[in-house]
Amino acid sequence: MKLRKLDFSKDKYFECGGRKFYVHDTLSFVRWREMQRINMEFGYSATFIDIYNNLDKAVQEFNKHEYFNMAVIINNIQNGIIRIDKKDDPSQRLCALFINEEGEDLTIINDGIIRSKIDCWNKELDASPFFYLASSLVNGWMSAYEKISRNGLTTIESDQNEKKEKTE
Repeated sequence: MKLRKLDFSKDKYFECGGRKFYVHDTLSFVRWREMQRINMEFGYSATFIDIYNNLDKAVQEFNKHEYFNMAVIINNIQNGIIRIDKKDDPSQRLCALFINEEGEDLTIINDGIIRSKIDCWNKELDASPFFYLASSLVNGWMSAYEKISRNGLTTIESDQNEKKEKTE
């Protein structure tokens, strides 16, 4: 099955699963507060580079015999992975605040409403436009993402080469 790709710069409404959704550019106070929570998760969620760097810090703490610090770092990584596994992607949840079903009460938001929308979208729609819409909603996120994408792998490779040189 081919997924349908939306263009939110043009599409101000779309149909999916027999439901009609509208893309809004305003939020109620309740949804604004929820957006602030999701923004933090979306903006500061761990990338593979973050996980690598945190595991590296844990190894450094182990080598210094700072086992408590090492355990805290590893526990934080585990909790981050669990959160990712149990929740929908923050970009999809952000979009669920701004994309509303016809007749939806815009002053109410909860996990059930968000889950229902995302479940519907996942059956027919390409995820990438939702990611780009969400990234445009979080100030500065796209430029930070581009910088990490460009420089992240180079940083990991140079860190690995530096460690190799120290051990030789």
